[in-house]
Amino acid sequence: MENNFHELLLKAERFCAYQERCSYEVKKKLKELGANETETEKIISSLQEDDFQNDERFALLFTSGKFRIKRWGKNKIRAELRMKKIPDALIKKGLDAINEQDYLKTLSELAKKKEREVKSKNPKDKNQKIGMFLLSKGFEWELIWKILKNKVE
Repeated sequence: MENNFHELLLKAERFCAYQERCSYEVKKKLKELGANETETEKIISSLQEDDFQNDERFALLFTSGKFRIKRWGKNKIRAELRMKKIPDALIKKGLDAINEQDYLKTLSELAKKKEREVKSKNPKDKNQKIGMFLLSKGFEWELIWKILKNKVE
């Protein structure tokens, strides 16, 4: 029993050391490895005490990575973090860490890039396609609307 617990703890430490993980991902992994509820809770507490796992750090890194690399908007990032059972306060902290100017600049760049790709000559059709693309990237409708409105005028 104790040997199994130690083995599970080592596997969980390696799992967390490889890349930043949230507690939900660790729980899922431990369940796959056959850990029971008690073992899982003990292991997660141990990982958090030894700073192998930290949901706040995860939220900040996940947010900045998805924004900088995948160029996701806040809505998509928020939805993904909620699926990973990150508390709303930590999600807010992560999203607040995104620089507002960088965010608007990214939105604008994505809109311009999509505008060049859309073949339609009809401005209304073109704007609809750009808008749907930006919406699928997780940007807020109000911001998309502003960009499309400015482009038309």
